[in-house]
Amino acid sequence: MYEAYDAIVALLTARGIHFIIHEHVPTQTFAQAMGNLTFPAERLLKTIAFKTRRGSYILAAVRGQDRIDYRKLAAANGTRRTEIFRLTPEEVADVFGVEVGSVGPVALQEGVAVFFDTQVPVDDTVYCGIGRPDRTLEIRLMDLVQITEGQILPLVSDVT
Repeated sequence: MYEAYDAIVALLTARGIHFIIHEHVPTQTFAQAMGNLTFPAERLLKTIAFKTRRGSYILAAVRGQDRIDYRKLAAANGTRRTEIFRLTPEEVADVFGVEVGSVGPVALQEGVAVFFDTQVPVDDTVYCGIGRPDRTLEIRLMDLVQITEGQILPLVSDVT
């Protein structure tokens, strides 16, 4: 049931990356996380999955309270806004093997573009999904960037 979780933990362990797994009640939204968990809001990431018209996938990680600007995400991926689409919950499960609310920036599939917003704190640990709604990964952002071969670029809307 949680094969993605087990595989991500194994990958991080094999690469010698320091991380902490936090167990908690199942949580699927940022609002639920703020009500149920004690993680600092500015360090809590949500990861949203997208597909391009060409069939490739994108994971975009931003602070939980932020909104992704689709034009900025498209520019980060070298495409146009009309070329990217947010995955449905069913597509997230089919493609990444996880349910919405437990998506994290570590993809087990080849060729997934991973982007982190510039407002995510780089000098501290962050908290993000790891394939289970009752677990949260605490890890340094720069370790996430390294393991995912991700990029840190502006992704969020200027309007709050």
